[in-house]
Amino acid sequence: MSQKNRIAFIFLDEIHHLYHFISVAVELSKTNSVHILTYPGNHTFLHKTLQRLGGEKVRIDKLKTQPIRAFTDNLKNRRFPRKGFWLKKNMDYIQNFDAVIVTDYIHRYILDARKEKSKLKIIKFPHGTPGRGYWHNEKLKDFDAQLVLGDFQFQQLKELGLLGNHPMKVGYAKLDVVNTEKNLTLFKNEKPVVLYNPHFDPIFSSWQDMGLKILDFFYNQNQFNLIFAPHLHLFDTLKGGENKTSIPKIYFKCESIFMDLGSEKSINMAYINKADIYLGDVSSQVYEFIIHPRPVIFINSKNVDYKDDIDYRFWRCGVVVTTIEKLKNALENAETDFKKYEAVQKKITLENYYSETDSTASERAANAINSFLKTK
Repeated sequence: MSQKNRIAFIFLDEIHHLYHFISVAVELSKTNSVHILTYPGNHTFLHKTLQRLGGEKVRIDKLKTQPIRAFTDNLKNRRFPRKGFWLKKNMDYIQNFDAVIVTDYIHRYILDARKEKSKLKIIKFPHGTPGRGYWHNEKLKDFDAQLVLGDFQFQQLKELGLLGNHPMKVGYAKLDVVNTEKNLTLFKNEKPVVLYNPHFDPIFSSWQDMGLKILDFFYNQNQFNLIFAPHLHLFDTLKGGENKTSIPKIYFKCESIFMDLGSEKSINMAYINKADIYLGDVSSQVYEFIIHPRPVIFINSKNVDYKDDIDYRFWRCGVVVTTIEKLKNALENAETDFKKYEAVQKKITLENYYSETDSTASERAANAINSFLKTK
């Protein structure tokens, strides 16, 4: 029997990172010693997800940060430790693993501390489908290996010289974990459901320019229901986000509007499965929506010249509007316009997510990591 590897997943982020690696951790735990390294706390969502996936072999190590940093984090009401200080405090322990897997660019601390003869390998997981330009980051060249979701990401990284020495094209492991229930009851009627999912970054987001106007539009019409489920960071004031008190209370009380400013359902595709029409700006969540092709509308509130920009590839999937008046027209013609975009959506999904009929993305990722570690 081959020797088990000791593999660590570092989890110091919000819950939306979890679904991108948790099923792979469970698969790897079948043949390896797998640890999730995180900070002290209840971690209810983490424990619940592991239990649901049968991940009883995965060990959770709750490691403390430096005492003075814990004290100042508490004073400043931080939910998470500052990653650099946490990593430095626990670096001796981290060095004992054969591989460390991260979903963010916190690897530099590990890379700098890695001893010359250390066998420790650093592996990068994406924490979402490639959307805007942020995902082709020069730091990808630092990793010993990286997981790639599909042909589009692979080809783009290859052209940019960012594939590294060991890319592993495996598919989208999140799809092995998420909520597939389609019977979620949110409204008392059968009107079409629109999902509005604005991004958090004010440089790109439609919220600051048009968000309240969009809520007001849906409040004053009777053709559609609206799920308002923005990116988790949009109303995270600890990360510089908007204050939810800026939203008039009438929208929270409206029977045709369902508001979720950051629960588990906003990340587990429950709303994606429920919605008939997607309304967004630059969030890559739209790629999850079009796995099952449906009408899509994008809000170009910044008047971006996007048509020849690969970083706005998702805007090829539907109608792009710039005003509330054009949004009204796009919604009324959504089903008719969709016929123009259905083939494009299917093509983009095939490019985004590698798949095989006899294995899951999580299984392929675990097998690829095992093979990589066996050769190193």
